[in-house]
Amino acid sequence: MTEANKEPKGYGNIYTPHAGSMVIQVQREGGLANRTIVLNQRTVRILRFVLSRTGMAIGAVLLTLFLFFAIQAARIPVLTHRLATMEGDAKRLDTLQVALAQLQKRYEQVQTMLGVAPVKRDSVELTVPSRFPLDSKGFVTRGVGSGQEYGVAHPGLDIAVANATQVRAAGGGLVVEVSETPEYGKMIRLSHPEKYETLYGHLSQTLVKQGDKVALGAVIALSGNTGRSTAPHLHFEVRKDGQAVDPMQLIQEKRQ
Repeated sequence: MTEANKEPKGYGNIYTPHAGSMVIQVQREGGLANRTIVLNQRTVRILRFVLSRTGMAIGAVLLTLFLFFAIQAARIPVLTHRLATMEGDAKRLDTLQVALAQLQKRYEQVQTMLGVAPVKRDSVELTVPSRFPLDSKGFVTRGVGSGQEYGVAHPGLDIAVANATQVRAAGGGLVVEVSETPEYGKMIRLSHPEKYETLYGHLSQTLVKQGDKVALGAVIALSGNTGRSTAPHLHFEVRKDGQAVDPMQLIQEKRQ
């Protein structure tokens, strides 16, 4: 490569004509395209501060703050979307609460039509079973211990009665189970004081839910023919400490 093809080179000078000021002179080889940069005292002080350890530390802090706020700003659309989703969920919950309140009102209306006056939970007195679960006498087709059923003695009363007959609580109690089993069909189990329980099986419809407190004589269901049953009837049990006892020892039949 010849001297003519070589890229032009240059040099620079830095000198301070006055105390605290600075002149930077850049000159290309050959004396062409000279450039002079004059920095006054204030600019020089700023430049020295920026290049000092303190200045670099402050710059690092400012850069960190900038990045932090930039990240937070980038999250705004995501947070806005989440907020909109939460507002939508809150509206749906409000709609569900209104629907539940309407269902509760209808449920109470049905109870009233069936002769079950709505009773406040705390006002219900829990009592030992003491009444027959039906208004009509019915016909007891099987008693407690009458023969073997599925390998065990029959644990309660089978009372033949017309389908959809009102079934009443034999005592004030807490509804501890509302379910449907292959044996009892639709059933309700109530808990009473002194470790007593009553069970009502083969129902066509249940009118209470688990956790309800029901008063003595309250209508809790309609009789039926569900589960292992050959004809409409009510299966009624009284248990003491988990063991079946004869309901007739406690119940006072109300004959009309």
